Formats: sequence, structure tokens, C-alpha cells
Amino acid sequence: MSNNTNVEKNKNSKKFDIIHLLDNSQKICFIILIILGAISLSIRLYFFPNDLPFMGDALGYFWYANDISIIGYFPEGHISPTVTSPPPNNGWPGFLSIIFSFMDSRDFLDYVNIQRLTTIIISTVTIFPAYLLSKKFMSNSFAIISAAAFVFAPRLMENSLLGVTEPLFLLLGILSMNLFLSERKNFIILSFVVAGLFSIVRYEGLLILIPFTIMYFVRFQKKKSTIIRYGLAMALFLLIILPMVAIRIETTGSDGLTSHIVHGPIYYAEMMDKEGNNILFDFISKGSSNLIKYLVIVSIPIFAIFIPYGLFDLFKNRDFKKWTMIIFGVVFLIPAFYAYSRGFEDTRYLFILYPIMCLMVGYTIKRLEQKIRKPRISFYFPLAGIIFFSVLFASITINDFENDKEVYEISKDIHKLTKTINREYEGLMYLKWTGNNITNHFPALHSELYDGNVKKIKYIGTEDKNFHDIETYLEYGKLQGLTHLVLNENNIGIKIFHEVFVNENKYPFLEKIYDSSEVGFKTKVKIFEINYNTFENEN
Repeated sequence: MSNNTNVEKNKNSKKFDIIHLLDNSQKICFIILIILGAISLSIRLYFFPNDLPFMGDALGYFWYANDISIIGYFPEGHISPTVTSPPPNNGWPGFLSIIFSFMDSRDFLDYVNIQRLTTIIISTVTIFPAYLLSKKFMSNSFAIISAAAFVFAPRLMENSLLGVTEPLFLLLGILSMNLFLSERKNFIILSFVVAGLFSIVRYEGLLILIPFTIMYFVRFQKKKSTIIRYGLAMALFLLIILPMVAIRIETTGSDGLTSHIVHGPIYYAEMMDKEGNNILFDFISKGSSNLIKYLVIVSIPIFAIFIPYGLFDLFKNRDFKKWTMIIFGVVFLIPAFYAYSRGFEDTRYLFILYPIMCLMVGYTIKRLEQKIRKPRISFYFPLAGIIFFSVLFASITINDFENDKEVYEISKDIHKLTKTINREYEGLMYLKWTGNNITNHFPALHSELYDGNVKKIKYIGTEDKNFHDIETYLEYGKLQGLTHLVLNENNIGIKIFHEVFVNENKYPFLEKIYDSSEVGFKTKVKIFEINYNTFENEN
């Protein structure tokens, strides 16, 4: 009787065992994933930089996509307002142009917001393929934790706000890995199709062919049809990328894929001819040190805790799936190393390793549960910890978009008050938007930014000259037609500007005509009109 009672108790306890429940109900798993996705989406929307124009890479993608949506084809010799050549690949702007073509708005900020919203949605829904990929290595419950580590990764959340390539790149990469690790041969062939899309979003995606090719022949080495099926897979891959390669060559003169890969070795070969072997040592040392540095950075705050054991478990009892992920990770360290060796210091070059890092999270939690035998603690506590520390870290590190919004508004005032300013002002990019009328009759081609009726501010650079005082700088500026100085807290790191910003009364030849703090802005920007008559009389 007592034995029966114990058996019944064990059965009932398992009903409330969250790990047992999840491992036996795919429906509940997806409900939890939807809830986690909704939470992560809410966090992203909380930080959303609404109605803020683009700067940097996102601006180039924006204009390229915009022009495609208007003219209906990839523009030849495209020049964006801030980028002197088209984006490296056509995949992301091509996809974005389809979305733009369905829009019916005259406000350019609506298009900007949609671009950001698209990357946010893509980044959020990637929780599902991230879960399915993790599920190939562990049970449902731990795969959920692994997927949560991905979707709540602070740097991925921040990156999703920028409207750039990484969210789509990661989605396609994870989808491709899912298909390749499938038990169904047709899905494996389909993985090469997705790998093609993966490659045209970012050219380093071509490297995925290395793990796919190696592990395909390892997996099917004894099958007679291996060569034929691999040939079919490669044919489909080429069918995806070759049309885009042809378009790139026709419009830009380079294919946008191998051209970027080949350019690097050629560049360093030329440098070695000029400077000797030291350039090779610098290349290796800089790449190695920065790679280690940024591997540590991208692992903070979540992954740093889990990687030590998770890495051990990844290499333990290696099978076909684990070897595929290992080779994938090693291969995609190459473009990161290359970027870091050239001085491009950014965490985004390592984002493609996040799916592997997430597996390490799942492995570690699995081991924890096996030791403590507390299913609820093993599931809820890590999940809550991932969300809490991710949100906390994001709130500290995510860019202060409110400051950027103020800089954008201040840029409108700068356009009203100035003609020629110093190039060191941090808001130059926003002046590209506020100084033209394109925003009033959007959509319009980027070339219309240079309409003759548009007021343009001229920017005077220092041409790498070193100025020891403001007087010497103004002597140079007068020859260049400089009329105003625009100074803010971030560019006062330049000593001569710092002195003016802090001690403005010492310079009677500089008349302050604007102070942002006096008109309600927290961001401190001052505009000085240069009186050259007074300047010459005093000097």
C-alpha cells in the first residue's frame, strides 16, 4: 500500500516538475517562448529612439533601400550623403526596400522608424530558431533558457535599435544551422539556400560553406549519392548569390562578396612591400589582442558566468552536431580577427558566435539541475537572472538617445544661425537632415539632398594641422571662410575649444549667439559668431 502511495506521489510531483512538464509539452514551450519574446520586445520598444534620424552605417542602408524602392532597381554608382560607396552587400537594403515600397507616408521619420522597427522584430522572433537550434543539443527546458540568453543579450538588444544588418544576418545564420543539422536530407539541401541569403546580407557569410562542406562529407561519406546531392546544394547556393553578384558588378564594378575578402590580403601585401615585415607582426598582434579583448566584452554580463563549463561540455563527447558548431565558431573568428587587425573595434563582429555561447548557457544550467535536483530553482532562477541582469546592463550601456534627439533639434537652430562652422561639432550628421527640404516631400531620392535651393552649411576641417591656441586656428579659419564656432561638451576635449567653451568672456572677438541650456536643452551646445575685425585689432 505504501509503495503504491509513493509511486502515486512521484507521479503527482512530476506533474508540477517544470522541466518534466516542458519536456513533454511542445505547446507549453512555445507559449513560454512567446511570453519571453513579448517581454524582450517590450524592452526594445522602451529604448526605441523614436523620430531620430540615422547616422553611420544605417544611413547608407536607408538611402540605398529608399532609392531602390522609388526607382525599382539597384542604383548605379549610388552615393549616400555620408558614404562614398554603396553598402558592402545588397541583401539588407534590398529586403528593406520591399518594406519601404508598401509605405504611404510623406514623413521621412516614418521610414526611419520602420527600418528600426524591422530590425527589432527580426531580433525578437529569432528566439524561435534559437530555441530550435538549442533543442538539437539539449531538452526543451534548457533550450528555452538558452534561447532566452540569446533574445535578452544586451548588445543584441541595443544593436536591434540601429536599423543595421546584424539582426537579419543572425536570423538567417541560425535558420541555416537548424536546417543543416536536421535529420531530413531535403532540409539539409535547403540549408544551402538560406546560407546563400545569409551571404548576401553580409559577405563574411560565405565562410559558412566551410563547416557545411566539411561536415556534409563527414556525415554522408558512405552514401553513393553524396557528391550529387552536394552538387545540387551548391547549385542552389549559387542560384541565390550569383544574381546579386551580377547586379553588384553591373552597378558598382565589384561583386561585393569575394572582392571584400580579396582586398584585405592585397592591401597588406602592398603594405609589407613598403614597410617590411613589421606590418605582419602588427597585423597579428593587434588582431589577437583585440580578439581576446572583445571576446571578453561580448561575454559580459550573461555569458561570462556560463562559458567556462559550457565550453568544456561543448567539447565533451563530440558528435556530428557539436563538431559542426565548433568548426562554425572557429571559422567565424576569422573575419572578426581580420576586422580587429585593421583597427575596426566593435563587438558586432562577434555577434555570430552568440548561438554557440547560448548553448553553453544551456549546458551549464543542465549540469546545475543534475547536481541540485531542484527543477523549479534550476529553471526559474537562471531565467529570472538572465532577464534581470540583461535589463540592468542594457539600461546602463545603451546609448543615450535622448541626448541624440536634443542634438538633432539643436541642429535645426544651427542651420538658422550659421553659414560655415568647424567640422569638430558632434552633430554634423544631423545637419545633413535639418539643412534640406527633402524631409518635407518624402519619399525622394538621396540626390535631391543636393538640390541647389537647399541651404548648406560648409564645414571647415583642420586638415590634420595642430593648433596650439584659438587665435592660430581662427587665422586659418578666416582663410577658409569660417564664420561660426559650434562647441559642445563632447568636442571640448580639443584643448583650444575647451578654453573657449569654459571661459567664453576671455574672447571678445567671439560673440555667443546661442546657448542650448538657455532654451531648455540638457545637452550643452554654444554657437559663437566670429568677429574678424575685432580679432585683427586685438592680434
